[in-house]
Amino acid sequence: MNRTRQTGSVQEPPEIASLFLAGARTVADAIADPSVARAWNLPSVLEEQPVSSLAGHLARGGVWAVSEYLDAGVPPGPVDFESAGEYFASVVSDLSADANRAIRERAAAVASVGFEELLRTLRERVDALSVRVPGLKPDRLIAVIGGRVMRLEDYLTTRIVEQTVHLDDLARSVDRRPWPMPAGAEALTIAVGLEIARRRSGQTAVIRALYRRGLAGTTLPVL
Repeated sequence: MNRTRQTGSVQEPPEIASLFLAGARTVADAIADPSVARAWNLPSVLEEQPVSSLAGHLARGGVWAVSEYLDAGVPPGPVDFESAGEYFASVVSDLSADANRAIRERAAAVASVGFEELLRTLRERVDALSVRVPGLKPDRLIAVIGGRVMRLEDYLTTRIVEQTVHLDDLARSVDRRPWPMPAGAEALTIAVGLEIARRRSGQTAVIRALYRRGLAGTTLPVL
């Protein structure tokens, strides 16, 4: 995926590793918010998930899944997903009711240690990744869900999307303004979303959804 940011009149690629780590620190700060602790056992905006499970999913899926996959070593390849958008389009298309239930159960298991222990583990993992990730090459291969292979930069991009989307879910769940994401994270998330929409719904559907009122459904399937 071609990702750029505007710097004066020059287009430069954003530093994905730094953006991921800044987002990981935002996740930790958000989960540490007293509003999350107060709502820990209350329903979230996500179906069948209390705030605790949403926090568990955000901590693991948005941050420390990276360390778990890195610990498995470097796979031989070939690359299965060439971009973050291809990854999401494939994974979402494969999701069954059982798979969704398994995701909720993993999130609940992560959160079952309680607010303080989850936060302690999360901060520990963020600190470790802050040392580990900057030393890795963007094109290093990593085996992710189902053993399928991606380049590290593309997988970190998927984690930035997870951070951005689920931090908004968490903010809505505790009835507060969204936590500000690092500069560039929201634009990157939108760009990935457009790629997913093109892959899942086609170019024509995306053009109509963006430019023509009434020709698309109330939502365009992305995730």
